[in-house]
Amino acid sequence: MSGPPALRFEPFGIEVDGGLLWLDSQRKKTFGVVSHAHADHVARHDTILCTPATGALVRRRAGPGCRFIEARYGEPTPVGGLKVTLHSAGHILGSAMVLVEGPGGSLLYTGDFRLEGGLTCPPAHPVPADVLITEATFGRPEYRFPPADQTRAEVVRFAREALEAGETPVFLAYALGKAQEIMTLLTGESIPVAAHGAVWKICDVYRGYGFAFPGSRRLTPRRNRRAALVVPPRLRHTAGGGPQRVAMVTGWGERARGTGIDEVFQLSDHADYDGLIRLVEMVRPKKTYAVHGYARTFAADLRHRGYDAEAVPGHSGPDEDAQLELFG
Repeated sequence: MSGPPALRFEPFGIEVDGGLLWLDSQRKKTFGVVSHAHADHVARHDTILCTPATGALVRRRAGPGCRFIEARYGEPTPVGGLKVTLHSAGHILGSAMVLVEGPGGSLLYTGDFRLEGGLTCPPAHPVPADVLITEATFGRPEYRFPPADQTRAEVVRFAREALEAGETPVFLAYALGKAQEIMTLLTGESIPVAAHGAVWKICDVYRGYGFAFPGSRRLTPRRNRRAALVVPPRLRHTAGGGPQRVAMVTGWGERARGTGIDEVFQLSDHADYDGLIRLVEMVRPKKTYAVHGYARTFAADLRHRGYDAEAVPGHSGPDEDAQLELFG
């Protein structure tokens, strides 16, 4: 009796149907499906299947060299005897869940996702499948995020209060995805923004998809006053001097607070624990594999709820410090 496409899990990616295609492999393959453009999900495959926005972002970050097959959400692409369809993942611009259908069944790979979507990407669109492969970055019950609109209002308040006090608000946010979310929020409230060059070059791609970031500019040593700064955490030292109020934007909340951080805003581009549970309820899989983050804990929780679920060895359980570094 045939079943869904065969899977083999490697620490660097997921093989489907004996290597016909790979999901988010970090090593070069003949044919790789790239769910989104964050570096830990991308390699320079001979052929990459992705959404147009992800293709544009990968080319912007990695340069030319790969052959791209770009598919819009909901448009099936034949790959050998399989059919691959990309659906919105709600994570960052262009992010996709990957539905792979074969003669004997289907599997849905979420990649990184957020059911509600954000200011720069639509909500996720999970579909039913026989097998589910889901991330579990925040797969523990204590990771329940406050309402996003509430947190966004607090971000705007923080920026305005700092500027009114003659201080520079600095937002530490990952260069691709979260930085553009913060820029969209602040510029939409008529708050000037200066973005680090690593953020600014990615904004060029976002502009091609309708995000104008009015009132924003590239951060330079002499042009950082009277504006909110958006800077990648690792490049915090480039934010310049003078009176500042510094905020970290991360799903990890207070666990990410460090020296010199005045505020932490729990705004993530990943699903929280409740979002992970809702996903499984929506997909209704016969079998679930949890990868990344708190995969072992989350799989055990699903089994307690009556699901056939397991964590994938090599894809689960990095220590919390690694989690904070990779997924902030």
